[in-house]
Amino acid sequence: MSRTFTVTGDFNTAARAAVAAAALRVREHALRQVTAYTARAEQAKANPESSTEAAHRDGVAYWACTAREYGATEEQITAAEQAAPRLVR
Repeated sequence: MSRTFTVTGDFNTAARAAVAAAALRVREHALRQVTAYTARAEQAKANPESSTEAAHRDGVAYWACTAREYGATEEQITAAEQAAPRLVR
């Protein structure tokens, strides 16, 4: 009986660790996407012929929401937005 408990306990521990690792990967990816879409929005904003800034801002919002769902703080999201390269006009 104790052998069954140990195997089940080990499986539960491994499963929880895998879920936590996956959530961390999703959060990190989402934060990178926030940075990337912010950079694209800044580039579109600098180009007067561009009509895609709003679409890129929507991408920022989507990925920020995804990051929040997977445990990112507002400070992490803000830092990701500020990490985007800014264009000097």
